[in-house]
Amino acid sequence: MIRVVLVTSFLFFFLGPAFGQHFYEGKVLDDDTKESLGYATVEVVGTNMGTVTDGNGNFKLEYPKDTITLKFSYIAYESQTIQATPNSKLKIKLKISKNAYISHGHPIVKVYATPIEQEIPAPVFKTTLDMIQSNSGISPEPVLNQTPGVLMHSGALNTNRITLRGIGNRSQFSTSKIRAYLDDIPLTTGVGETTIEDLDLSLFQSMRIWKGPAAVTNGVGLGGLIELQTINTVQNRDWELKNSLSSSIQVGSYGLVRNVNQLFYKRKKLFITANASLTQSDGYRANNEYDRQSYSLLARYGNNIENKTTLFGNFTSLKAFIPSSLNREDYENEPQKAAFTWNSVKGFEDYDKFLLGISHSHLLWNRQEKGLNLYNITSIFTSNFDSYESRPFNILQENTVAFGGRTKFELHNQAAFGYQKFIVGIELFQDNYDWTTSVTNGGVLGDLLSDNEEKRNYYNAFAKYELRHTKEFNLHAGVNLNNTKYNLTDLFNPDSTSVSGDYSFASIVSPQVGFSYKIKRRYMVYATVSHGFSPPTLEETLTPDGQINPDIRPEQGWNFEIGTRYNRSKGINFDIALFSMHINDLLVAERIAEDQYVGINAGKTIHNGIELFLNYSWLKNYQLKMYSDLTYTFSDFKFDEFIDEDNDYSGNKLTGTPAHTLNFLMRFVLNKNAYLNLNYRFVDKMPMRDDNSIYSEAFNVVNAKVGYQRELGDFVIDVHAGLNNVFNEKYAAMVLINAGSFGGNAPRYYYPGMPANWYGGVKLGFRF
Repeated sequence: MIRVVLVTSFLFFFLGPAFGQHFYEGKVLDDDTKESLGYATVEVVGTNMGTVTDGNGNFKLEYPKDTITLKFSYIAYESQTIQATPNSKLKIKLKISKNAYISHGHPIVKVYATPIEQEIPAPVFKTTLDMIQSNSGISPEPVLNQTPGVLMHSGALNTNRITLRGIGNRSQFSTSKIRAYLDDIPLTTGVGETTIEDLDLSLFQSMRIWKGPAAVTNGVGLGGLIELQTINTVQNRDWELKNSLSSSIQVGSYGLVRNVNQLFYKRKKLFITANASLTQSDGYRANNEYDRQSYSLLARYGNNIENKTTLFGNFTSLKAFIPSSLNREDYENEPQKAAFTWNSVKGFEDYDKFLLGISHSHLLWNRQEKGLNLYNITSIFTSNFDSYESRPFNILQENTVAFGGRTKFELHNQAAFGYQKFIVGIELFQDNYDWTTSVTNGGVLGDLLSDNEEKRNYYNAFAKYELRHTKEFNLHAGVNLNNTKYNLTDLFNPDSTSVSGDYSFASIVSPQVGFSYKIKRRYMVYATVSHGFSPPTLEETLTPDGQINPDIRPEQGWNFEIGTRYNRSKGINFDIALFSMHINDLLVAERIAEDQYVGINAGKTIHNGIELFLNYSWLKNYQLKMYSDLTYTFSDFKFDEFIDEDNDYSGNKLTGTPAHTLNFLMRFVLNKNAYLNLNYRFVDKMPMRDDNSIYSEAFNVVNAKVGYQRELGDFVIDVHAGLNNVFNEKYAAMVLINAGSFGGNAPRYYYPGMPANWYGGVKLGFRF
């Protein structure tokens, strides 16, 4: 089967004629201030072809003719048309339109301009395509760990936990208290759990991470928000903007095989991306096989926000065996083994996941003479998750059907005192979760133990106000209103012992306000205050006898933050944040049996920290380019008040969070073709029990990737190879906090990281 996939994926490279192309490139600037104009439109006059400048005003496009006419446009500026010849560096200076609305001598930019992360008065970080492609592409773990404040544990390809500023570290085997969206489609379930690792990284152009409860229009998750931006929703690399087919094959240690096939097709206002990927691995450990197939379709009709429709569909089929965690002795002496109980039944999870969403943006009202525009952006979505998990203690079968929609209205006003944006909207979501547990007879399905139906729904109503009073000052203020409800129906027990019931949390109001001020052209400061919450899962609301506990409350907290950013196309760029998060009603999952947890509100935590991102261009010329990214996080997270039964842990360090993490990425590019990426990661020791009696060990890991990419007419080739964990460091890639001990066995805290492992591959592409 694999041979068929690999052979057929390359056939299309030998189809179609090649024809010569010419390159046209340059930079678009403000004629007065000489500032770069990011996301300006560049059109080839008389055709449907063109491009958009990047965030630094640079553009590059290809066209077969020797001489063409280019038109440059930017909102509130006069358009400019020039005759262009290939292989010349153009410098286009646009003047402010006489009809533009002016505030303090500067044009007020309308909604069409893409927001720049530097100007947002909130802790937001955007990963670039280069960061995504700087590693093997198998898992998002190395990408997210390049973000300050983010720590992703990865015990296996299918066992992960993402934490933002220490939020979510008490979740045992999944990511919780962090919301995620794929464009406008929510990926978070009705109980706040998020899985992004089963979506192939080749789908994404970038990831935007909001740290803390700053994104009021997306549910104000207590930990934050991860926005996955697909390849046709933001500016993509010039080569991939053309109609093209590409296929890549990658192999590596422990039976790794990855195959990705992609189609990009654009005709007038229609843009389609199709993706098919296969990832297989035997795994480093016993009972560690992994097999994932994923298929996606992304289609967009329309070129701008005035009238654009986007459709996204994804189907993922996954079967992955589960080695589980190890005790200290096995971790040190036999890290490749699986936990005895999981290995004895060959425990695994097998599921199919389907996701479908459609969104439409439309200009409802345009009063250009008054500087008023009204837009609506609406999306509807549905998903299905069908899972079978064989475990040592029982067999879990799950089926979830989710559906919902969101709509928001944006009013843009250009007035004499500044540019304003008003946003109001609502998001509705419901998922129906059916699950059963059955007796396992050595991995064979036995008698039914439980049969339950859950209905979980919420709504988020939100409003936000943005003001750019001058080109230097920005103000953002907003509020989110959430209401969450659960309904549990016990289909297994008779009425006398039924645990059926309803639970509704009180509505929660979460405000946010922030401002930024640009001291110099590229240097700004910001401050923000925001509130967020995280509801418990329905299981956490149950008492030990299975009844709903009406006293359980959602976790809530406030984030106070100041920061500064500096951004320029050459030299140094940095982002520094100082924050203090105060969390109340901390939810603790108390383990009362091998497969049973009970939630309690146990106290308060304080999360004080410093985050730093530093980017520097050491050398940038035609022959050699050198870039470096440095990410550092200092976390002083503690239990403020924490009493669990008779134990008082107040003042202890927060479990599962290292005090220091550091990530350093060095990139070299030679003659625009050859490249070398070197990545160093340090993670400090962290407490694994609430009483701080046991700590994990600190570790250092170095990864390297080298490659060569070349365009040959309408063909492109990219050959690469990499080595992870170059110095064969022994470390725990994931730890379980407060691991229990059953049957006299030692607690199993550790998921061993992989020793030194290699990968290599080739990508071929063809433009048509």
